[in-house]
Amino acid sequence: MMLQFEGVVATGSTALDSGIRDTALKTFNGNTYLYSLTGPGGGVAVWKLIDGAVPQLVDTQYFSGSIMFQVGRTGTAVSFGGSDQLVLDIDTANGLVGYELNPDGTVGTLRETGTLTGGGDISALVKLSTGSGDMLMMAHEDTGRIVTYTVNGDGTLTSSGVIEERSVSMDGVRIGADSFVVSVDAVDNTVSTYRVDAGNGAITVVDNSEALTTLGIATPTAVEVMQAHGKSWVVVAGAESNSLSVMELAADGRLIPTDHVLDSLHTRFESVKDLSVVEVDGHVFVVAGGGDDGITLFTMTPDGQLVHLESFADTLESGLQNVESFSVAQVGDELQILVASQQDAGLTQLTVDVTGLGVVRSGFETVNGTAGHDMLSGSILPTTLVGGGGDDILIAGSAATTMTGGAGADIFVMQYGAQTSTITDFQVGIDRLDMFDFPLLRTPGQLTFTATVQGARIEYLNETINVNSATGGPLTSAQVFGAGFGGPDHIPVDFGDFAGLDPGSSDGVVGAVSINSETANPSLSDAEISFTPNGGATISARADSNGQFDLSLPPGTFEGEIDVIKTYSTASKDINALDALQVLRISVGLDPTWGPASPENLIAADINRDGSINAFDALSILQVAVGQPTSVRPEWIFIDADADLLGITRTNVSYDTGANVVAFDGLIAADMTSILLGNLEAP
Repeated sequence: MMLQFEGVVATGSTALDSGIRDTALKTFNGNTYLYSLTGPGGGVAVWKLIDGAVPQLVDTQYFSGSIMFQVGRTGTAVSFGGSDQLVLDIDTANGLVGYELNPDGTVGTLRETGTLTGGGDISALVKLSTGSGDMLMMAHEDTGRIVTYTVNGDGTLTSSGVIEERSVSMDGVRIGADSFVVSVDAVDNTVSTYRVDAGNGAITVVDNSEALTTLGIATPTAVEVMQAHGKSWVVVAGAESNSLSVMELAADGRLIPTDHVLDSLHTRFESVKDLSVVEVDGHVFVVAGGGDDGITLFTMTPDGQLVHLESFADTLESGLQNVESFSVAQVGDELQILVASQQDAGLTQLTVDVTGLGVVRSGFETVNGTAGHDMLSGSILPTTLVGGGGDDILIAGSAATTMTGGAGADIFVMQYGAQTSTITDFQVGIDRLDMFDFPLLRTPGQLTFTATVQGARIEYLNETINVNSATGGPLTSAQVFGAGFGGPDHIPVDFGDFAGLDPGSSDGVVGAVSINSETANPSLSDAEISFTPNGGATISARADSNGQFDLSLPPGTFEGEIDVIKTYSTASKDINALDALQVLRISVGLDPTWGPASPENLIAADINRDGSINAFDALSILQVAVGQPTSVRPEWIFIDADADLLGITRTNVSYDTGANVVAFDGLIAADMTSILLGNLEAP
């Protein structure tokens, strides 16, 4: 996919061409129109987008009368109350002010709808379609409030919910019966998630502070929410962090970070001002631009990771100095990107040819592509990916993956934590090896690169990639990576156990616990959850403070084992000197003070996990209790609730952690017994 510069279009009027603040899209009768808005003393230009040609100017409208010098920064095309409007941000208005839009795309009458709770100074607006009708959610700049308005049958608006928050950009989505809105504010440096009641418009804040702490988003300027790959997604632009963040939006409103990228010398979204997300035939494209004098194009994988396709830098012919706003639309066989600059007049048109898009497909065993441009993904079981004839993106799974790109310029995307991946036909100077998922990897010099008879072996952090040349013979690092890595820098959203880091310590629940991947699990707070399918690779996820986790398992049924790693919180003081006394009694053949020890007591007593209970266990527990350094790390263990523990004695403490489960369409449920090593509980 290539960004192609087509030209700059302008009306010839300085008032309409210079200082364009916002752009908006609206489709009528199969034709897409772009509306560009300038500021006070300016107006609106209407452009019809045409496949394979430059946009056609169809109308202009100059601001006049009471709004001439009161127009703000935003314009939003929205349908409600039986009409289509281009809603404006008017500082002194009492109601919702906008131009009616005609079926031929032209601008009609200026109208003001009702009286708004916060007035007509609207910094952001989103329409929500509920089961009972439509709502408009608006951020009022002067009052610092976000308000929902029910759209009545006659097109009037009734205030239905309010919250004391600000926003510069918001977008929403309906998931089942619930509507969610994600809002960002550059002034307060916030990213907020709201649940909107479909019946009364009440706004409830969804606490996503824990998820957002893993991302370094500074001065968020734009947000897009969309549904693709069977999930809901949020993409946030951060101006001061020079970043794009991708998060899954779960059905309960939780945000689950999946990727965080930073602008580099190879990309053009520093000081990012605007972004757009578009889906074409199952392929998701993300476009971003800002103060870096250019535009960057990504595609998004089914797991919510961004793959850099191309960046276009400003030229003497284009007008991309300090990008202010842009809109992206599919028009026939191309994506059209119309960009407004803070410094250059007119709109710069870039296009992306989307003919020949193939399938987006994942699975195991053998996954075949088509003659088109496919995106194929591996799985948790060994997989062979066969691209075919197009410019394909082949993504390694967590299990061993063999990838054959075939003809065309292919991108092979590696995954950190996967088993060995093998590329069978790497074409020098045509194909690209993308290793963005590997943490802290910035240059090819960090890799162990060994030429082989058929190509090369690449090693990093105990992981191996075999690259075989399409023409045969050894490969050099320069042949595989050129002058170095291109694209942005990807920052891990969760380091997991990388470099010896352990899951954060927390309290737990002793005894019988039920684990469900779709609910909160108090016993699993801050734990590391892993699932290993029979014959496949282990995948892991970090549970949040409520014990909720998402392993992002593929659809289907997989038998395997679930295991949990959870460290001990010393703040709980659950392990104390009395525990050391009980273990000392057991080590010399006595019962604990309450009577015979249960198998669970014996497991807890063997804190060093050497298979027997002795004075060293008692000493280690005492050291933990009084806060002295010890070589033994107390932790929680989780055992299958049906495990046979009757053979455990003080000299033979033998058991297996984990539980055998069947994962069905991503759901895992298990009954387990949790034991805190070093903590002996009386029955």
